[in-house]
Amino acid sequence: MRDQASALRNLIQRQPANHSAAGGERARVVAFTSGKGGVGKSNLALNVAVAMSQAGSRVCLLDANPGLSNIDVLCGLNCYWNLSHVLTGAKSLGDVILKGPAGINVVTGASGLIELATSERCSAELIEQVAALEAAYDVLLVDAGAGLTETAQRFAAAADVTLLVTTPEPTAIADAYATLKAWQGRVATMPDVLVNRATSAAQAKQILDRFAQTVETFLRCSAPSGCCVVDDDLVTHAVNARQPFVLSSPDGAAARDVRTLAARLLAGAKPVRKLSLIERL
Repeated sequence: MRDQASALRNLIQRQPANHSAAGGERARVVAFTSGKGGVGKSNLALNVAVAMSQAGSRVCLLDANPGLSNIDVLCGLNCYWNLSHVLTGAKSLGDVILKGPAGINVVTGASGLIELATSERCSAELIEQVAALEAAYDVLLVDAGAGLTETAQRFAAAADVTLLVTTPEPTAIADAYATLKAWQGRVATMPDVLVNRATSAAQAKQILDRFAQTVETFLRCSAPSGCCVVDDDLVTHAVNARQPFVLSSPDGAAARDVRTLAARLLAGAKPVRKLSLIERL
């Protein structure tokens, strides 16, 4: 049986030049970002993607972390070809779609979508390929890098849901707040805050409550929603084995939290938009 990546390659190749998916059904776009590196954002994006796929959704994970792509390393993929080769014309979009764990698909170098969206060299054919990508999945998850980069800000503005990942460390929390402050007036929808590696749900709630109070007081806007993934030694073991922890340790505390988060994200209504992801970027 053909894998989904092969089917998508055929779908993209069959797109007529005058076809437009505008106004049609498109994937829900969920962006993962953070105020600083090292908070586990990429690993969370991968595991949420796997959990969504296990729940029956068609999922593509776009690694748009500029210069620091590591989704392929986390799940043991070998990906020489990426979106940068699509932009140069060396490959088509279908050629760089990888088959990942648990039925997800992965596209690396996706920060190049920003270049595609702003480039005068952007061809109608390439725009149609991206539109086909949106139409072929239920969810596009984006690992968008750190929040103070242009890539992260653009994906946050274009996404249906953005998760701003932090840890209990004071520096991570401060950088998450700085990201929200920098985004004010530039991103229409306030991102949700995800506390990763919390010692307990109670600790995460305390952090989120303080964060919300700070946002309301100093940024004078509604407090963001919050969620957490607890600290779990099994996550480290999975990273070392280059496997998603929801597969290697499905009964672990972190895996349970990720499945809860995935279910919450899937429960959101699928948007019907006139603008494609490229146009929103």
